[in-house]
Amino acid sequence: MTEITPISRNRVKLTARKHLQKNFVAAIKANWIVILFNLFQTALVLTTTYLVLLNYHQTGQLVYFNQRSAYFSQTVASTIALVFSWSAKWAIVDQFQEPKAKVTWRQSIQAFRFGRFFATFMLAFVQNILLFLWSALVIPGFVKAFSYSQTYYAFKMDSLFGRQQKSLTDYISISRRVMSGRKMELFQLELSFLGWHLLGFLTFGLAYIYVTPYLNTARVVYSSQVFAQALQKGAA
Repeated sequence: MTEITPISRNRVKLTARKHLQKNFVAAIKANWIVILFNLFQTALVLTTTYLVLLNYHQTGQLVYFNQRSAYFSQTVASTIALVFSWSAKWAIVDQFQEPKAKVTWRQSIQAFRFGRFFATFMLAFVQNILLFLWSALVIPGFVKAFSYSQTYYAFKMDSLFGRQQKSLTDYISISRRVMSGRKMELFQLELSFLGWHLLGFLTFGLAYIYVTPYLNTARVVYSSQVFAQALQKGAA
């Protein structure tokens, strides 16, 4: 079994913060759609929580929604949200690849470019379907979310260097391979941002103007280190 060199989450976060200090405006341009989504999502969660509690106070009953009837539309919506998230992180990858290049607002929607959107959407859609199937077992679904977390980076690297896998699912396989033995490591990195998410809710989403670029930059830094080690060991 290949020995895994741990990646320091403190070093990952420090690298992300240093990058933001020098490139905050560029990071906003890369993440602006995801920032708006997080603002909307925070408002939606707070409003829904208020309405549910209000309904419970008035009737003594909680309202449950039938999610099965809207499964397909939810899957499509979550897939589009995932594509936007990938686009933001791809723009950050571009920043690291070409630090002196000017970042444009359009880079945050690069996944929607002609000739790329269909493949990106289908890859995100397949990943969401697989996660949904695994989520029926609860814990394995949670684990698989971290196992598939590097799909976006594998796809972006091939795009940057003019490569292409035989099948879109190969990118999911690459993610599973490089994340072997690292899922807890990434979970701990994500968990370390819990306080930042709480701050986001306490400020009615306004903190996400900083938190979103910080979180996505940290994810990209982590991905770059995961793949750097995997390439050295021939695992990617």
